[in-house]
Amino acid sequence: MPLQADTGTGAARRTLNFISNEFRKLLVPVAFFFCAFNIIVSTTHLMIHNYWFALGDFLVATTMALIVGKAILLANALPLIERFRYAPLIQPILFKTFVYSLVTMLFRILERIVHFARDADGFGAAFADALASFSWRRFAAVQIWLVITFLVYVTFSELNDLLGDGQLGRLLFRYRRRELQLSRRQHVRTLVELNRMAQNAPPEQLLDPTSPTAVRALALLRSLAALRPKTGG
Repeated sequence: MPLQADTGTGAARRTLNFISNEFRKLLVPVAFFFCAFNIIVSTTHLMIHNYWFALGDFLVATTMALIVGKAILLANALPLIERFRYAPLIQPILFKTFVYSLVTMLFRILERIVHFARDADGFGAAFADALASFSWRRFAAVQIWLVITFLVYVTFSELNDLLGDGQLGRLLFRYRRRELQLSRRQHVRTLVELNRMAQNAPPEQLLDPTSPTAVRALALLRSLAALRPKTGG
């Protein structure tokens, strides 16, 4: 009995961890596109209708953000999404923007058909109603904005992955520019010295902990770990 209880507890914990991880993955894109879509809707209302808020359009923008978040999760599960992982950064950015836009477009079409199917006699009638109410101008406008917002989102996402460990957020919101420049200069000098040492010193000197070369290399590595810009406060 205790073994079964431990197994059940472990399965429940794994399930909760899976749900928590999926929620965190969904939270960032949904929050980004929630803000982006509502800014687009609000500025459009200001230019056309002289007011900035409409509850119906707010709900539509929020629903679109949820659809986009789910589309991103689905696209990230596809093996082809990492096709240009080691290519120059512009290639994965453009490729992921295209894939996300395509998957989101399919989600939008499916959601539209399901919406009509609730009020029609099956999917055949729903598809006919969707075609009858379809507007190329509105569809193209929404897709253009989707591509632009995806391009911004993917660019920052790829930069964050490249820098790693939340470094992009620290660069944007925590590090002071002067301290960052000093730290970067010290990083470069330290790395240059380590590279020169690796090229010129014999391997046995680097592996011998008592040699001056190995002692210097260890000191340089420790200085790299210590070279972290102080946060502003």
